[in-house]
This record gives sequence, structure tokens and C-alpha cells, in this order.
Amino acid sequence: MTSRLTRLVLCGCLILSSGVWRSQAQAPIDPSLPEEPIPNRGFALFPSFDVVQQTGTPVAPLAPHQKFELAARSIANPTLIFRAAFVTGFDEAANVGPDYGPGPSGAAKLFGYNATNVATTYFFSEGLLPVVFHQDPRYFRKGSGTVKSRVWWAARSEFVGFSDKGQPMPNYSVMLGYFMSTALSAAYLPPRNVSVGKTFEGYGIKLASTWGFNILHEYGGVERLKRLIQQRRNKADH
Repeated sequence: MTSRLTRLVLCGCLILSSGVWRSQAQAPIDPSLPEEPIPNRGFALFPSFDVVQQTGTPVAPLAPHQKFELAARSIANPTLIFRAAFVTGFDEAANVGPDYGPGPSGAAKLFGYNATNVATTYFFSEGLLPVVFHQDPRYFRKGSGTVKSRVWWAARSEFVGFSDKGQPMPNYSVMLGYFMSTALSAAYLPPRNVSVGKTFEGYGIKLASTWGFNILHEYGGVERLKRLIQQRRNKADH
């Protein structure tokens, strides 16, 4: 398992070295545009305020305080609980991740570990590091093309980001942010689970789960779910 996840990280490095990172953003960042508020999309479980939905329409860059606001919203949103529960279920099903022991007590500790891990990931990858590297932490949808090209775009976005001026650059916010939060988690792991291999394992799991969420956003799965729920609410009101 660890070797497969390590290969995933190495594949990301190959993406950077292959020149693919020179591709342009689908929604170009225009520094001349005035600051825009972060949208509140009105659906608590999947707010997707860290996703640029439109394609081709220029968007304003995020100010430093907006990047910390983005991180704070992500940490305070119920999505964090969902992600932590998803990772916890994956850890138990695949028999990976920290071993806190059997039973409900062990599962609760594992969930708490994953929730803290996800929160620190948001802090580093959406707040602190995007400010340090002058990088936009949002996911920019491709929005069109073949299935292969859009799935590739979702994976590529973990390793290729965009500066506040809209120029492609290595996605330090994700690559370093995920590693920093994973390394930090060693402070509250059982000693038997602290190792270089476990760190890379946790790092790979984060990349894989984010790729899955990127694909979900790429194909508008969240937006479709919102519309379906809204339609049912409208029917119930009438």
C-alpha cells in the first residue's frame, strides 16, 4: 500500500517535470479586477466555495485575508465531518491508517485524528501557504472535454496551481500543505504508527481523496445534488 501511494506522489512530480504545468487556467485570474466576496453557495454539506465553477470567465484573485477566510470556512463547515468520516471508513476498510484499537472507542479516536488532520490540512493548504507563495488555493474546473482529459485535469490540479497573477506554478499549497499536516499528525499518533512509511501513506491518501472530490466538482456532482434537493424542497413547499 505504501509503495503504491509513494508512486502516486512521484507521478505528481513527473507531471511537473513534463511541462504539462504550463497549461492555462480555464477561468483566467485577472489581477485588475476588484476584490469579490467569497460566494456562499447555500448548501451546508457541500458549499464548494473553494471551487471556481465558471469556465473562461475571468475571476479576481483572492486577497490574503480571503485565503484565511476560505480556510476558516472549510474548517467550520460540516464537510469536514464528512471528509473525516469518509477517511475513517476507508482506513478501517483497507486496514490502513493509525491503529487506535478495536471497538467504538478506537473508531472514535480514529475519527478525531482524521478530523484534526483534515482541519490542519485546510489551514496549511487554503490559508497559510497560499499567502506565503502568493498562490490561489481554489479548484478551477475544466468544464469540458473528454472524460480522460477532465480526470487528468482533476489530478493535475493537485500538483499544478496558479499564482495570484494567474500564472501556472507548482502547487506548493497542496504538495507542501498536505505533507506538513501529515507530518504534524505524528504528534498525536500512537507511537507504533509513527514512521516515514506511514507519513507517505497518509500523504498519498490525502492526494487520492482530494482527486476524488476534484472529479466530483469537475462534473458538477455537487451542483446537481444541490439542484435536486432544492427541487424536492420546492415540491414540498407547494
